[in-house]
Amino acid sequence: MIEVAVDFLIETQNADGGWGTVVGKHSNAEATAFTILSLAALKEETHRDGLSRAVAWLADRQNPDGSWPLTAALKDGSWATALAVLSLAAFEKQRARAVRGADWLLSQKGSGLGLLNSLLYRFSSQQQKDRLNPDLKGWSWTPGTFSWVEPTAYALLALKKLRAFLPAQQVEDRIRQGELLLYDRVCEEGGWNYGNTKILGANLWPYPDTTALALIALEEHRTREANQRSLEALRRMLAQTQSGLALSWSILCFTLYGEDVSRWRQLLAECQKKTGFLGETKTMALALLASVDNYTVFKV
Repeated sequence: MIEVAVDFLIETQNADGGWGTVVGKHSNAEATAFTILSLAALKEETHRDGLSRAVAWLADRQNPDGSWPLTAALKDGSWATALAVLSLAAFEKQRARAVRGADWLLSQKGSGLGLLNSLLYRFSSQQQKDRLNPDLKGWSWTPGTFSWVEPTAYALLALKKLRAFLPAQQVEDRIRQGELLLYDRVCEEGGWNYGNTKILGANLWPYPDTTALALIALEEHRTREANQRSLEALRRMLAQTQSGLALSWSILCFTLYGEDVSRWRQLLAECQKKTGFLGETKTMALALLASVDNYTVFKV
């Protein structure tokens, strides 16, 4: 699995140094950051040139305010900033850029309902149906919009990784708020959907990739009931999935929580042989990372 993934990533690197979502697409921050994380975890000299070009591509696309747009064609900062911060934090020469990106993340908050709308919501029948605390603010896909589970988890990982370089009280308060939001969004049976737990009174179901990512971001609280319930939900979901993305995130999660992942790695390798992960760079990079022993990328 490792050799196949490495060969794919090296061969599909764009001439500009980055990676696209799939082969032939323009480079973007998400695919490039995940590939940097995976290749850097191998610590092999043979990948140094490709890795250096990728780091240079990502570093050159940082905005003056510290954020990263998703693609070179866009200008505004995005959720991909957290991934860029995570991928550059391991390189000493890029540490200052990573810290600037983390500072930008500290300034970002998903939108709330506002004081009046929040009060109306709290006393409405809709609050009972949807069971969501509208005052908690995580991070959003687009700045200033609704808080979602995935961008919140990415931002938490980035801030936790660089918390020693950030204003202590500010970063701890922001991390706490993001963690509260994730716990507020745990599905009834455990695990996480993309943004909420209920819609119009009906329970929403969790997804394995979202659940694994949220559990990784909350690994410091591994003994909490919600974490343990969500781990059990993830085991149930994983037994019924053949998604390379879900398997990769779950392996990374289970490894952090000290569980044996040999069975899941075998399924991941079989999935790659059958589907090639549809040529998706992100999935191949995460599969490579999930196949590496003793990785520290997401460990805080």
